[in-house]
Amino acid sequence: MASLISDVIKDVFQEASQKKITLTPDNYHTLFCAAAARRGLSAMECKKLENYISKLDQSYQNELKKMNVRNIDELFAFISSRLNRANPTDITKISLAQTMLLKRILHAINLLHNTKAKDLANSSISMLDGVISVDSLNLIRDRWFDFVSHFDDNYIKRLEKYGIKQSDDIESIISKIEKFKDNSKEQDLKYLKICDLLIAALVPSIAPSADDDIAAVSEHLRQDPALLSSPAMEDDIKRCILKRVRLDQNEIKHKIAILDGILNSLNTQIQDFATTLLDNGSMVDSAIFDMDSITSIDDYNTIKLKLQNTSNSLRSEIKAMGSKLSDDSKVINNLKERVKELEEMIARANIQKDEITGLNNKSSFEMELASIEEANLKYGVDYAIMIIGINGLDDTSAKYGANAKDAILSTMAKIIQNRCLNGEFIARTNTDEFVILVANLNTNGCVNLAQMMLNDISGYKFRYKNEHIIVGASCGIAIRSSANNQTDMIQRANLRLKSARSEGLNCIKAI
Repeated sequence: MASLISDVIKDVFQEASQKKITLTPDNYHTLFCAAAARRGLSAMECKKLENYISKLDQSYQNELKKMNVRNIDELFAFISSRLNRANPTDITKISLAQTMLLKRILHAINLLHNTKAKDLANSSISMLDGVISVDSLNLIRDRWFDFVSHFDDNYIKRLEKYGIKQSDDIESIISKIEKFKDNSKEQDLKYLKICDLLIAALVPSIAPSADDDIAAVSEHLRQDPALLSSPAMEDDIKRCILKRVRLDQNEIKHKIAILDGILNSLNTQIQDFATTLLDNGSMVDSAIFDMDSITSIDDYNTIKLKLQNTSNSLRSEIKAMGSKLSDDSKVINNLKERVKELEEMIARANIQKDEITGLNNKSSFEMELASIEEANLKYGVDYAIMIIGINGLDDTSAKYGANAKDAILSTMAKIIQNRCLNGEFIARTNTDEFVILVANLNTNGCVNLAQMMLNDISGYKFRYKNEHIIVGASCGIAIRSSANNQTDMIQRANLRLKSARSEGLNCIKAI
């Protein structure tokens, strides 16, 4: 150990000589500690600075590391400066001022209209009014840190419908809401004007009054014009437009029937009038004939001549009247033929029935298809076509006879009708196919409706002459908005029905 210390001392003198360092006590201490460290000698005198620094507060230790304090004198200088700076009176004043500032901030938070922040602020003020300690201040700090960490201002998003996406100023938010309300009033006035116009358009042009559905929709619009922006109301309006057209068609048919009756009555009256005139002419001729036998008085000759002239004139007028009435009768008959043609046209346009099922037939389906396509082009009414085909109907007919086939068709029609409760148009267009037109129903809705129908069909116990007949069906669905045109839509529905039939019973294919 002694030889090691001697070696360290030699190193010190050698280094001082080489670097030309004057060996003052401080320099000697520095060089000795460095040499000792190099030779692995642990000297207590060299660790005094570290021991002194380790006894200080951690904040002072961090500060000393930054200042690179190398010896006891520099450490003493640092401590002295900190002690001279720390005047107890000033510290007390600063602490009081900070406490008052904190209270003022908490009072300000009370005014920000946030319930949670207000409750926490009041709790913090109560703690500051008591005995203040480091623990109490740390508790207040932790509570506010927790408040900030869990603070959620997503409720501001609920104001987006008022045009407020984000704002840090409550006054600004209120101003925007007030502005939105003013704009809403203007918008309501616009809706009200549109509603008045729309309600007037929903009133049938020819029919004397609207039906209950049209009246209900009109009343809802009068009570709340803003419903115009509702998708549900949009669908209701589109259906009402279709109903208004049908009401006018039915009223035309009714009026034509009345006109037909009037024309028949008028024709009969004209014919009776013509007959009466001819009869009167015959009576005059008879009177003249009777007067021919009275010749004893000359005055009678004069009367006779006058009556003959009158008779000739009357006969001529009656003939002319009869000819005119005959021409009028021809005009009336032509008009009756035209009325008959109009009636036949309306009959073709109106719903026609299938003899076996009582459903609409192919002709009425084509008319309805044209009508709903027109509504699609004019008003954007989207619609779907569902084709339900009975599987194995020809085999059933061959095995059990035509009556069994008809019974199955009739039963199938009732099952389908029981599921179509919202005004869907149903027709039998082919021997073993039923077609359903559905307005404003998306693909999922159509699939759900078809699935219920097929479930009902497959679960029904078809019996004919005490024999159980297994009946299944398949369905192809197409949506108008997903097709290029009406023909394309029908072709797609037929292709999907063909695909569904190839996969087995109760299969549904949709686009």
